[in-house]
Amino acid sequence: MRVIFIVAILVILLIAVSWFKPIFCQELGQEALLQEYLKQNKGVEKTDQRYYSPDIYGSNQTTPIPGANIANPGAIPPGDSTVKNMIIEKQADGLEPFGYSLFTASAELSSAPEVADAADYVLGPSDNIIINLWGKVEKEYNLTVDRQGKIFIPKVGEIVVWGLSLSQFESIINKKLSGVYSDFKSSISLGKIRSIRIYMTGEVKKPGAYTTSSLTTLFNALYLAGGPNKSGSMRNIQLIRNNSLVATLDLYQFLLKGDSKNDVRLSSGDAIFIPMTGPRVAVEGKVRRPAIYELLGGEKVSQLLTLAGGPAAEAYLDRIMLDRISPRDEREILDLNMNPNNGGKLDDIEIVDGDRLKIFSLYDLKRNIVIVAGMVKHPGSFERTDSTTVRDLIAQGELLPQNVYYERANLFRHYPDRRMDVFPINLKDALEGRFNMKLQDLDSLHVYRIDQVLRKKYVSIDGEVNAPGEYPLYDNMNLSDLIFLAGNLKKNAYQLGCELARTDSLGKVHLEYPNMSEVNIKQYKLQEDDRIFIRQIPDWFLHRMVTIEGEVKFPGRYALYSREETLYDLIKRAGGFTERAFPKGATFQRHSIQQDLLRQNLPEIISNTQPLEEDSSGHIKQVELMKVNLGNMSRVVIDINKIISTQGEKGNITLENADYVYIPSIPGGISVMGSVGANGTIKFDENKNVRYYIERAGNFTRQAEKKGTRLIKADGRVFSGGGTLRDRVEIGDAIIVPIEIKKEHDGMKTLSTTASIVAGLLTSVFIITKL
Repeated sequence: MRVIFIVAILVILLIAVSWFKPIFCQELGQEALLQEYLKQNKGVEKTDQRYYSPDIYGSNQTTPIPGANIANPGAIPPGDSTVKNMIIEKQADGLEPFGYSLFTASAELSSAPEVADAADYVLGPSDNIIINLWGKVEKEYNLTVDRQGKIFIPKVGEIVVWGLSLSQFESIINKKLSGVYSDFKSSISLGKIRSIRIYMTGEVKKPGAYTTSSLTTLFNALYLAGGPNKSGSMRNIQLIRNNSLVATLDLYQFLLKGDSKNDVRLSSGDAIFIPMTGPRVAVEGKVRRPAIYELLGGEKVSQLLTLAGGPAAEAYLDRIMLDRISPRDEREILDLNMNPNNGGKLDDIEIVDGDRLKIFSLYDLKRNIVIVAGMVKHPGSFERTDSTTVRDLIAQGELLPQNVYYERANLFRHYPDRRMDVFPINLKDALEGRFNMKLQDLDSLHVYRIDQVLRKKYVSIDGEVNAPGEYPLYDNMNLSDLIFLAGNLKKNAYQLGCELARTDSLGKVHLEYPNMSEVNIKQYKLQEDDRIFIRQIPDWFLHRMVTIEGEVKFPGRYALYSREETLYDLIKRAGGFTERAFPKGATFQRHSIQQDLLRQNLPEIISNTQPLEEDSSGHIKQVELMKVNLGNMSRVVIDINKIISTQGEKGNITLENADYVYIPSIPGGISVMGSVGANGTIKFDENKNVRYYIERAGNFTRQAEKKGTRLIKADGRVFSGGGTLRDRVEIGDAIIVPIEIKKEHDGMKTLSTTASIVAGLLTSVFIITKL
């Protein structure tokens, strides 16, 4: 039996080994098998004189951030849709922004070259350096810069190379090796180059984080990200390093002059920010490079022509048309002379955002044109004949049906010597044939809006209308029209008359009092700047509300029926007190008191009376000895028993809007608070004084200020002073014992100071006696 058990175990072990052996070999891989082979053949003599830095980084392959781009050749497939969409959309007029076609090439061409040597290359962690020595010594060092920026060479030791250029490192290493070896020559080259992480942000076609070669420059990064999008700037590309702006790139300098001096090499963590494009202007017509150009600001017409490659040979520079948006949000056309050979002054004005400059051809120039602009349906240029008149030009432009100022339009006439004249044109006379002036070449007629010429007139209304304010003065507008526009009169408006303030031509104000009858206000014509005041009916009030709560038969809100209604009247309307009522503890609050105190500027007055104190550092600050809470000032102390017993003849109070009355229920005892043995409520006993209740509450504590004891009556009165302890307590009263404020006295400090003074005096006496 035992033999059978042992055989079974052996069979299971053999099967297990046959199962796991292929898996083990597969997981081990070729590299592990090679290591196993080397172990088995470690007796073979090795003649390799190369030295390798320990592999502290593992694989040199870089892994991209999810969603980020890799700046390695072939990282972006040639058929990627993002590359195909790099073509900038053309504008409707055929012009496109200048320079954006620079980035239409494939991103495969944008990676930095993996050069073998670069004298100005700055070394950093994970760079691979290869040093070859020959002569009396033949060695090869394959070194990797560690995370601390150092390399290790046998017999030489550690060398810090982080931040050194390759040429500086070559000088240092030759000096170090000369102290170990003699009669040798060396060569130093770069092996694998480290990767860096950069960030493309702002108005870039493909923003994100990129892992790329440390040889990457600013231009390489822009190519990699597809360049600025159609909203991005070409002239203000910013390189940000360690949260500081270190370089600004203007691509126009590279495109127009081939200047690439600002193409700096990037470092890990650099951020390239492309802001929104600056002002843009369009140049079209007879120039060598018509396009839309971005401005830096302050450029003039001559500089814009230089950006556009200069005028073509057939360009007509005596009249360059500048189409501009005026400050009134209207299009305006300016004719500029930019011909330096005609002897006149050049109109080299500053260009602003949105300008469109058009340069005509000598062969296409037409001088026999006239121009109409402004309030017409068809503004623009029209052909002039010898018989063309102002009326003909108006008919061709076709006046708009509304808001046209017919009293005057301006006809501008240009003369060959650059002078300009203006002729006033009455459109009504021109249309009716009473004035029919013939036009000359390049005459320009401008038709104005009414609100451009005539000032707007207003009247205003204040007081008891639903929408007081300022309103336009219409033709033949009367007082009834204005009241209607203001939402009509309120219910409390005084309808027998109003007050009208009118300013005459000399600036003097006159008051009038129009009758408010329906017939009169329709006949009362208003004038510019009239101001109407609608007054309130005298003694008018609408639903002034008061509230009474607590132990009355009908608590709730009540509307006052007159200005003379009193607290006694309100209690009667509420059905009187219930059996549980405690009238003596009634609370009466008037919220208007707080507003009255604010109008009297009471908080600021109290603040100005607070003392000032200078601390040890010389700073003066205000000491707040008295705090005022205006919200607590709304309670009015009343004697409700007197009011009830005299039926309102004595102690009564006239009610106001928002007054609040609360009638409490009969309290259960006397509350004792403050510096006593136990704060709480003690059962009421008749004819007992304050001391009796303090003793029942555990008597005074050591910190109690006995003379400051206060007796607060149920009706809000407060008693204090030395005789308060003997005052008789009534139901609903409360007793408060404050804490005494004690001044600290440092006896040892006083004794020490006194001893010092006495010792000084004795010393002085001793010295005097010895003289």
